[in-house]
Amino acid sequence: MVSLVASSAFSYPKNSSRENQDSILSPRKFLDGFIFAVADGIGSYQGAKEASTLVISCLEQWPEDEIEFDVNLVFEKLKFKIRELSQSSENYSSAATTLTFCFINSAGLHIGHIGDCRLYIKNGMKLKKVTKDHTQHQKLIDDKVFSAKELKGKPGKNILVTAISSITPMVWDSIFIPHSELYEDDGQISVYIMSDGAHHFWEERPRFSIKTMSSMVRFSSSLLNRIERKGSIDDYSLVSASIRLK
Repeated sequence: MVSLVASSAFSYPKNSSRENQDSILSPRKFLDGFIFAVADGIGSYQGAKEASTLVISCLEQWPEDEIEFDVNLVFEKLKFKIRELSQSSENYSSAATTLTFCFINSAGLHIGHIGDCRLYIKNGMKLKKVTKDHTQHQKLIDDKVFSAKELKGKPGKNILVTAISSITPMVWDSIFIPHSELYEDDGQISVYIMSDGAHHFWEERPRFSIKTMSSMVRFSSSLLNRIERKGSIDDYSLVSASIRLK
């Protein structure tokens, strides 16, 4: 059995003159655990906001009569929903979104990931990145064509190679981490999901004071202040949760 100890979230547009194409699901009770998520609508296509809103809505309304939570089944159903959206209007024919979600229960951490949002787990006073970006740069690194150092500053860093879309082949990651392999802090597991507009500023300087890192709420506030002080580069969202294992 698990219980929610703390959570924090924010989601803002790049600037007040444009629509926020990110959508978030704050931690909610689901089956024998909690589920939360961040989706980032792909802004180069019409229907980006509709796509990110749709996948989050589907997760929020996921039926609780299923025996177990299946990450692969989730993506199959979301693919069908996005296909329906794209067929509903010519304007939405290329609608697409990224999605990273987490379901934590008595068994462990179930992660579904497609795109370039990132999921981190707190480990001491640091955050350990669990997901890999589905971008051109990351693919070149994985294929050992170039190193991360060689690609630094080169174009293609933010170009996605997959997403939830009716026109793009979907390749998602399904990750499971049992409780025995999770980092615990006084019996708690702390998980953070950020859209690229948020994790860009975290990765620039991935540290805060011990006091800030010890509080999920302070962390969220400090990251938000950092983004707004430096000037946002994209819509920026964060959802985090601290879960106690019983």
